[in-house]
Amino acid sequence: MRFLIALLILIPAQAISLKDFNARPPVEQSAYVANFIDKMASDLGTKNPQLAAGIRDYFSRTTEGKPVSQGVERLYVELTAAELQAKDGKTDLSKIQLESVIVWVVKQKFPPPAR
Repeated sequence: MRFLIALLILIPAQAISLKDFNARPPVEQSAYVANFIDKMASDLGTKNPQLAAGIRDYFSRTTEGKPVSQGVERLYVELTAAELQAKDGKTDLSKIQLESVIVWVVKQKFPPPAR
């Protein structure tokens, strides 16, 4: 539970919606995602350096034959799913925060320990 609370605290007060994120140029999008992931890993690293290293590796290390890391690939999958739902009128991209999608992807890969 503390892990989830720590991740939710990392979402800044001025989180960016997927609608606003999509309106930015690709270079700015990449920089924004990289900065958020770095901040999240740094903040978590004070209490759990192993988790911070795992998050950084997940989003930065590419496997042979893949253009992006597993973390970035998974993030693209989640963002594409949200965009498809928006096209079908099932969701509003202005109400989904990019940071919460990144936290969701991290939580799927690194679930909090069971008690």
